[in-house]
Parts: sequence; structure tokens; C-alpha cells
Amino acid sequence: MITVFLMQWKRTLKSPLLLILFFGLTILMVNVVAGTQGGQKLEVAAYSHNLSENQIQYKLDRLNQSDTISIHLKEKDQVEEDIKMDKYGFALVLEEDNYQILVGRETEQLPVVDQYLRRVYSEENRLRSIQEQNPEQVIEVKDHLLLNVSSLSDTGNSIVNLSVMLGMTFYFTIFSILFLMTDLFEDKRDGIWNRLIFSPISRAKIYLGHLFFYFSLGVLQITVLLTLLSQMLLLDLNINYLVAILITLSFILCIVSLGILLIAMAKTSSGLMVLIPIVATSTAMLGGAFWPLQVIDNRFLLFVAEWMPIKQAVYGIIEATVQYKSFLEAIQPVGILLLMSLFFMSIGINMMERVSDSQL
Repeated sequence: MITVFLMQWKRTLKSPLLLILFFGLTILMVNVVAGTQGGQKLEVAAYSHNLSENQIQYKLDRLNQSDTISIHLKEKDQVEEDIKMDKYGFALVLEEDNYQILVGRETEQLPVVDQYLRRVYSEENRLRSIQEQNPEQVIEVKDHLLLNVSSLSDTGNSIVNLSVMLGMTFYFTIFSILFLMTDLFEDKRDGIWNRLIFSPISRAKIYLGHLFFYFSLGVLQITVLLTLLSQMLLLDLNINYLVAILITLSFILCIVSLGILLIAMAKTSSGLMVLIPIVATSTAMLGGAFWPLQVIDNRFLLFVAEWMPIKQAVYGIIEATVQYKSFLEAIQPVGILLLMSLFFMSIGINMMERVSDSQL
């Protein structure tokens, strides 16, 4: 087994271009996709026709305390012209104790901004009313009860980056493992596999040597990439590493098992080269590696997504992180991935054995 394992590593290290290519593509895609999602404030134009400069500055300072909304001052004519030209969907008219929204078109950000402004203005109006009722006292707002709540909305940008990082890393790991497993198909095509089977080495050791090589390759790729990307994206999440490691190992085993099945099914090398991108990309798309599954309302697609290895891996780790699941609570994705591994492996090895026996 060790001999087969080391032989596969020597073959890979002689031509490491494919592995390096997928390392680079993963880092590139994660930075591109993560840079276009989250982390940007919603820019909202505003003007006022009855507030002084000091009052306007006070309002802007008060309203721009949000981490997600940025309100900047513009001239009235410029704002109205921009709305007419559809440069943005809406703008604000700031007043002392109220506000107006000039709407050019409905957008999904409009309710968010309206809710935020309503809360800020309501708080200021209540304080002003209390101050008028008690002019001799100094009214201050103090936090007497502090709550530390973690949820998907609170950790938004970090969760988005984590999802992108995991999705792209697992996606390109599928490509790396499956494309490198084409060497196994070439061995089967050229008769090398049959000579190995006919050798004194037991079949179990031959299979284990190959499986352990591809498994260790996937572990190495995911470990290096997640370590580098988590530092590049400055992720600071309370990840349950035990759950994440077990899910990741189960995912790699599932992909290696899937590769065995594809090799056993393929008739030609060119057919296998066509099949790998189709399988890798379709499973990633259905599994939510490219977009969140929350935007899908088709029940059939959601059912199919449950049987995609990348969905169980990515969302299993994210749910364990967001909901602080223990190992026992997060055992479901591990179990599903192991069942899929057993299914793929049993069928793939059975088909490989039939072909080998018929050729001997």
C-alpha cells in the first residue's frame, strides 16, 4: 500500500502544473467573488432645504453611525436630476423632526433605509419630548442592558466570505481530485491496472494505496487553501473546528469515491474529460457553491441539493458556525457524506472488478 501511495506522489510531483493551476484559480476566484459581495455600505443621497449647516452636519453624523448605510449630502437639483436619470432609485429629504423619501423606482434597499431612518428619528423625537418636559435636567441615553446576540444577519459579511471561501475551495478541490484520478483511468486503459491486480500485492492494498493518495491530496489542498484564504479575508469566526474537520474529511472521501465511480463508468479518456467538468460544475451549482440556496424556492431543486456533497459540506460547516452546533448536533452532514461515499465506492469498485476480471 505504501509503495503504491508513494508511487502516485512521485508521479504527481513530476508534473505539478495541474495542482498549482487549481490552487491559483481558487485563490483568484475567492478574492474576486468575495470582493463583490458584502463589505460595502449602501450609499444614499440626501439634501435639506430648511436646516442650517450645523443641523445638517449633526443629522449626518447621527445617521451615519450605521455599519451598512452611508448618507451623503448633495444639492437638491443634482439629486432630482440623478433620480430622473435613474442613477439611483431614491433619495432623502432631511428635516428637523421628520424626513421624506423621493422615490424614482422601488428597490430592495428602500424598506431597509426607511426602517433605519424611522428608528433614528423616533429615538431623537422621544428624547426631544422628554427634554422639553424636563428642561432643568440633562437627558442622557445609557445602555443598561447589553445583549450579545450572534446570528446570520449579525455576522453577515464574514458568513458571506466564509461561504464563498468554502464553496470555491471545495469546488476546485473536486476538479483537482477528479482530474488527477484520470491517471488511474490511463493505467486501466494501458493495462497497468490489470498487471497490478495480477501481481502478488493484494487488491485491498492496491485500492487503499490509491485511495489514500487522493484522500491525502484533497486534505493537503483544502488545508493549505483554507489557511491562506482565511488570513487573506481576515475571517474572525468562532468555527467549531472538530465539526469542520470531520465534515471536510467526509467530503474528500465522498469525492474520491465519486471519482472511482466515474472512472469505472467511463469508456474513453476524452469522455472522462468531458464528464468531470459536467459533474463538478453541476454539483456545485445545485449544491449552492455559487449562490445561496435561500434564493431558490423550487422544492425539487432543494431536494436535489440535499444530495449534493458540496451542499452538505459547505452548509454543514456554516450552520455549525452560526448556530454553535456541537458534534452530535452536526453529525447529519457527516453521516450523509459517508453514506454517499459508501454508495459511490461500492458501485465503482464492483464495476472496476468486473472489467479487470474480464480482461485477465
